[in-house]
Amino acid sequence: MTIQEPVRLAATLFVPSPDPAALRARLVEHVGRYAHSETTAAGDILLSSELGLSRLTLEAGGLRIAAESRDPAGLAYIKMIMADHVLEFGQAGVALHWTGAGGAGSPLPFFREMTVTAVAMVGRFLRLTLRGNDLGRFAEGGLHVRLLLPSEGVAQRWPVTGDDGRPFWPDGNPPPARVYTLRRIDVAAGEVEIDMLLHAGHHGAPGAAFAERARAGDVVGMTGPGGGDLPEAADYLFFADETGLPAVARMLAEMPAGRRVRAFVEVEDEADRQVLPSSAAAEITWLYRRDGARLELAAIAIGTGDLPPDFVVWGGMEHAARRAIYRRAIDTWNLSRDRLRLASYWRRGQAGEDHHHDD
Repeated sequence: MTIQEPVRLAATLFVPSPDPAALRARLVEHVGRYAHSETTAAGDILLSSELGLSRLTLEAGGLRIAAESRDPAGLAYIKMIMADHVLEFGQAGVALHWTGAGGAGSPLPFFREMTVTAVAMVGRFLRLTLRGNDLGRFAEGGLHVRLLLPSEGVAQRWPVTGDDGRPFWPDGNPPPARVYTLRRIDVAAGEVEIDMLLHAGHHGAPGAAFAERARAGDVVGMTGPGGGDLPEAADYLFFADETGLPAVARMLAEMPAGRRVRAFVEVEDEADRQVLPSSAAAEITWLYRRDGARLELAAIAIGTGDLPPDFVVWGGMEHAARRAIYRRAIDTWNLSRDRLRLASYWRRGQAGEDHHHDD
């Protein structure tokens, strides 16, 4: 019996440049933060990650980028990342044209059209159940997706692959987009659940506007997933406010028996508590802002002697709280950065997206 190697998809981009060596160096500097870099005997540079492989070759008059991946979405992400960086690094006037797999006009492999099938209120969250096809890739590789939210009554034309590898909107009219957590995903049923926080002061913002009018039959776009991984560990320490609560619920629901989790969740008051089932040994501490409790104070109360060895810290919260917990983890708990996954999902006093990781 012959064992066949997985099919690898490939695409190539030639970037005209007066200084291709400098362009390549900048690509390696930036993309190399998330990918392994090595130089071949022929002088090419290889960048490899879970997405696939890129080969950067100096040629007369420019830089050739050869990308390959086992997964159409992986190849699409490589092409998009490379194009974004090339244009960012001063090549904005250059028309980019990828050849090979995933050509211009083809569907974006990381995009799905989703239909709302149910709407329910859970505390201050609006829980949407969305249904779509072929959702397997959304079950791994990250907890978060980007929802594309057309205005009411708009017949939206969805993006396709552009000539430069980036999403191209046929009518030049992309709808507002916001990042949300997949609280639950059922690949077999083609369903996901997303909790959208209805918080005061954001009426009229794209996410809140959609949430307020959402009903069964509405159609949205979904791209992703993203948001990083949770490193393997026996013990975890979670910090979250309402914006991070759906991610905590998803991670606890999927965590196997034998793991231990200590989670601190800050909400407005007791009405915002939720049941968070898990096979892991989970200790959940609910912090109520109305009583003055804060995530930062909970972190300060934890001394180095209170922590197990080789634990991992995860957090999703407001920017200032994230920064305080980050400093506590580095300066007091002496936690290495590879054991730290903290993100700010919003920033007090600012509307829109503010989704940054410290790792």
